[in-house]
Amino acid sequence: MPDEVTRRYREEGYFVHEGLFTPGELAVLRDEAQAEFGRPGPHRTLESDSGKVRAVHGVHRTNDVFHRLVRDPRLMRAASELLGDDVYIHQFKINAKHGLGGGIWEWHQDFLFWQREDGMPAPEALSAVLFLDPVTEFNGPLYLVPGSHRELLPVTFDEEENWASTLAASLKYRIAPDALSECMLRNGMVAPHGDPGTVLFFHGQMLHGSPPNMSAISRRLVIITFNAVRNVPQSVDQTRPEFLAERDSTPLVPGATDELLRARVTAASGEQP
Repeated sequence: MPDEVTRRYREEGYFVHEGLFTPGELAVLRDEAQAEFGRPGPHRTLESDSGKVRAVHGVHRTNDVFHRLVRDPRLMRAASELLGDDVYIHQFKINAKHGLGGGIWEWHQDFLFWQREDGMPAPEALSAVLFLDPVTEFNGPLYLVPGSHRELLPVTFDEEENWASTLAASLKYRIAPDALSECMLRNGMVAPHGDPGTVLFFHGQMLHGSPPNMSAISRRLVIITFNAVRNVPQSVDQTRPEFLAERDSTPLVPGATDELLRARVTAASGEQP
C-alpha cells in the first residue's frame, strides 16, 4: 500500500482506487447480484414505497462468486494492511438504488451499530465498496464527511426496536442533529464518483449516508466489511442474524486474482467449486 494512500486513510478516513476490477469480472458480479435480488428471504430488504430491492445481506455465505470476491487479494490485502492484522468478514451486502426511486440512507456511523448490536469492541474495521455501475452526482452516491472517523457522535434511539430497524430507511440509531451539523460544518462533505470497477475504502466510524436516486441510471454497490481478528465481537444479549453479523472469525486466506472469471466457467460447466 503506497504511503500516500495510507496517510490519506489515516487522516481523512477513506480513499478511492479506480479501475480495480475488469469489465469481465464486473459482468460476472452484476449477473450474480441480479440473481440474488430475485431470491426472497429475511436477508433481503425492499423499498417501502416501490417494493424494489434495497439491499441483500450475507450472500457471500451461499453464493460461490461472492464467496470468492471477499477473498480477492485486491480487497483483503488492502484491508489487512490498513487494519494491521489478519481480517475476516463481519458483514457483506449489496445495496441498490434503482433509477428514479432509490431511497435515502440516513446519516450514520457503522461502528455504532456494530458496537451496540454485535458487540464489536473497537472501530478497527473498514468497508470496501465496489461500484458495479457508474456512480455519479445524480444517482445516489455515498456522501462522506472526511475526518469524522476520529469521533463517535451521540445518537438517539429506541431500545424497543429490533434488528430489522437497523436496516430501515429510518434507522434505529439517529445522529443527534446538533452534533451532526457541527461535524459537517467543521469537516465538509465529499461524494466519491467513479466508473464500474472503482473501489472506495472507508473507515468503520466514517459518518456517511446517501440521497435518493434522482436519475434514470440505477446504481449497485457491493459493500464488504473487513474486521481485524483482534477485534472479534463479544457476546451481546440479542444477536443479529448471521447474514447481518458473521460469527466465523477465521482469518481469510487470499485467493487468485482470476477467481471471479473462473467462477463463471465453473458455473457454466456445472462443476462444484
